[in-house]
Amino acid sequence: MIENLAMFLGLNSSTLIGVLIGVVFGIIPIVKDTAESNWRKRFREQVKKGIINEQLKPEDMQHLYERWEQDRKSVLQSLRTMLSEAISGEDDNLKDKADDIRDLIAKHEEREPFSELPENISLQLNGLKNENPDMEKPITQLAASLNELYSSNKAELAKQKKFSFFGFIIGILGILITIASLFYQK
Repeated sequence: MIENLAMFLGLNSSTLIGVLIGVVFGIIPIVKDTAESNWRKRFREQVKKGIINEQLKPEDMQHLYERWEQDRKSVLQSLRTMLSEAISGEDDNLKDKADDIRDLIAKHEEREPFSELPENISLQLNGLKNENPDMEKPITQLAASLNELYSSNKAELAKQKKFSFFGFIIGILGILITIASLFYQK
């Protein structure tokens, strides 16, 4: 079948296989970006409904953004977008909720130094902060430093995983193209 399609298009079968694989791998980032955008939109809609119905509390935000797999920056961006819509009057339902959104933003920014840390570290630092109110500023600075270190290590690990994955895929493609060229030599 591939040979017939390749002859129809005027390509050899190895080139056609390469083109098809390239198209598939070219579409993957587009699909991934579309899915992430859809998740952000659905997260924002759910938060907006919670604000409008007056059911959303600052404590609920962590559960929501973990459920919708949002990071702290996208949560803050969503809240700021809703605040701008409330202030400008773009969304009639949010007009009267600007103060509620400001409170959510303030609570989110207050938790921010602890947000990306593993839960056990975050709990320990919060416990220390509550036990020693005079040490709040140094503990918050320590949390921010640990957060930055943890985030950069997490990003580096994700980058290494991507390189490993793409290296594996390129290796498999090389093997497939080699095998295809052995079978379709004329």
